[in-house]
Amino acid sequence: MNNSSFDNLDTDFYIERAYELRRLYIAAAVKNFALRIKAFFTPTNRNLQGSAAH
Repeated sequence: MNNSSFDNLDTDFYIERAYELRRLYIAAAVKNFALRIKAFFTPTNRNLQGSAAH
Protein backbone atom coordinates (compact mmCIF):
# COMPACT_ATOMS: atom_id res chain seq x y z
CA MET A 1 0.00 0.00 0.00
CA ASN A 2 1.49 3.33 -0.96
CA ASN A 3 0.79 6.79 0.37
CA SER A 4 -1.02 7.85 -2.79
CA SER A 5 -4.00 5.68 -1.80
CA PHE A 6 -4.57 7.99 1.17
CA ASP A 7 -4.50 11.20 -0.84
CA ASN A 8 -8.26 11.19 -1.38
CA LEU A 9 -9.09 10.30 2.22
CA ASP A 10 -11.48 12.87 3.67
CA THR A 11 -10.16 13.04 7.21
CA ASP A 12 -12.48 15.88 8.20
CA PHE A 13 -15.49 13.70 7.37
CA TYR A 14 -14.25 10.82 9.51
CA ILE A 15 -13.29 13.09 12.39
CA GLU A 16 -16.74 14.70 12.38
CA ARG A 17 -18.33 11.24 12.15
CA ALA A 18 -16.30 10.10 15.16
CA TYR A 19 -17.42 13.17 17.12
CA GLU A 20 -21.03 12.48 16.17
CA LEU A 21 -20.81 8.85 17.27
CA ARG A 22 -19.18 9.90 20.53
CA ARG A 23 -21.95 12.45 21.19
CA LEU A 24 -24.61 9.80 20.54
CA TYR A 25 -22.87 7.29 22.82
CA ILE A 26 -22.48 9.81 25.65
CA ALA A 27 -26.10 10.95 25.30
CA ALA A 28 -27.33 7.35 25.51
CA ALA A 29 -25.08 6.64 28.51
CA VAL A 30 -26.29 9.74 30.36
CA LYS A 31 -29.93 8.90 29.61
CA ASN A 32 -29.44 5.34 30.85
CA PHE A 33 -27.69 6.59 33.98
CA ALA A 34 -30.49 9.08 34.68
CA LEU A 35 -33.11 6.34 34.30
CA ARG A 36 -31.20 4.10 36.70
CA ILE A 37 -30.95 6.90 39.28
CA LYS A 38 -34.65 7.68 38.88
CA ALA A 39 -35.55 3.99 39.27
CA PHE A 40 -33.40 3.81 42.40
CA PHE A 41 -35.33 6.62 44.06
CA THR A 42 -38.77 5.58 42.79
CA PRO A 43 -40.73 3.68 45.44
CA THR A 44 -41.86 0.22 44.45
CA ASN A 45 -45.04 -1.61 45.34
CA ARG A 46 -43.33 -3.95 47.74
CA ASN A 47 -45.07 -4.84 50.96
CA LEU A 48 -42.70 -3.30 53.51
CA GLN A 49 -44.50 -4.77 56.54
CA GLY A 50 -43.62 -8.30 55.56
CA SER A 51 -45.88 -11.26 55.12
CA ALA A 52 -46.51 -14.37 57.10
CA ALA A 53 -44.60 -17.47 56.08
CA HIS A 54 -47.82 -19.51 55.98
